[in-house]
Amino acid sequence: MLADADVVVAGGGPAGLGAAVAAARAGASVVLCERYGFLGGNLTVAKVGTVCGLYVADADRAEFDFVVGGIAREFTDALARDGKGVGPVPFKETAVFLYVPWAAKRLADHLVTEETRLDVLLHALVADVIVDDGMLRALILATKRGPRAVTGKVFVDCTGDGDVAEFAGVPTELGPPGHRQYGSMQFVMQNVDSTAAMAAVPILGELIAEYGAHLSRDGGAIIPTFRRGEFIGAMTRVRNPDGSPIDVTDVRQATWGELEGRRLAAEAAEFLQAHVPGFSDAFLDDTATALGVRETRRVVGDYVLTGDDVTRGASFDDAVARGAWPREYHVHGRSTEYCFLPAGVSYQVPYRSLRPGHVGNLLAAGRCLSADHDALASIRVMGPSLALGQAAGTAAALAARDGVPVADVAVDELQASLSKQGARL
Repeated sequence: MLADADVVVAGGGPAGLGAAVAAARAGASVVLCERYGFLGGNLTVAKVGTVCGLYVADADRAEFDFVVGGIAREFTDALARDGKGVGPVPFKETAVFLYVPWAAKRLADHLVTEETRLDVLLHALVADVIVDDGMLRALILATKRGPRAVTGKVFVDCTGDGDVAEFAGVPTELGPPGHRQYGSMQFVMQNVDSTAAMAAVPILGELIAEYGAHLSRDGGAIIPTFRRGEFIGAMTRVRNPDGSPIDVTDVRQATWGELEGRRLAAEAAEFLQAHVPGFSDAFLDDTATALGVRETRRVVGDYVLTGDDVTRGASFDDAVARGAWPREYHVHGRSTEYCFLPAGVSYQVPYRSLRPGHVGNLLAAGRCLSADHDALASIRVMGPSLALGQAAGTAAALAARDGVPVADVAVDELQASLSKQGARL
């Protein structure tokens, strides 16, 4: 046995960060298990470059306010104070927060090391679990010294792919290839003429239409980090040889996706150098550590959040988070489709969508929560993921404190705790 804690969090991406920090601040002892050598998930591993889902527009779409608070707001405010992030930056009918991935990586380090009750295990891949009498007893981690167990009272699956839930026998869904989101490989360009490149941002789609018919995507973005000459390219759509989306839970597809993603990134970088103002003297510095994944397994929980819930701005008695990002689809061909919420509308996420059921001491947060394909198209982004993680971590700490199943956590106490933390419900 490697460690034991009140709360064990699997996955150190945005949801896992939110869960681990919230649980520790609530007084629980916490172990956070992460397969990479650093935290942040899509913030850092995939170098997304934009935190989506932080904001909601007013009725005239002229002003933006935070739709999430708590740790998500704390995180982005810290980046902004350091000059390593800026937002809201208008994007179509909504807004995003731009940030420096390196700064997000270091900020995550600080967040977890400041919590004395939080034990971080990097290079710790969840490979299996132990379930006994309907309760999760341990995670089995693959380490350089062989398999090691981490035991706990309550567990939170923030793996993105629902690994813990799957290993524990919880029902999960993986949409069929024609109804599942494609992943992307981000890349970093250096030595860019930033002034010329910023002027070219609005016409990127036109330039791709004229010169980039060979590219994997007919749009995308070139994202300034506001470090001198540095831009992130979000211009790829990674497919299997048969055209289907990569399923990274399959090791052969995952391998192909990484190799193909780097090829597509190099292709897109060459296009920028040849056809986009500001990039003629730029060079491809690197690709992201790993493919950016939008959709794999989703748990089937006590409530399945639906696309209709998102669009109509649904309310729930057991709400623990809120979202307002459009339903964003990377599904068909080379194009990205957006289904925007009505102006000024946001929706709530119920606590029941974090409860997989079947296993009494397991919660799930981030993009593996209980949601259908259409709801996931909105709720999967990083702002809500941080908020959902904070909700799950707080609930886990309450369950561990009281020695009760997660379904028996008092919702009014959970909501009061989240509100006190600055979360927006």
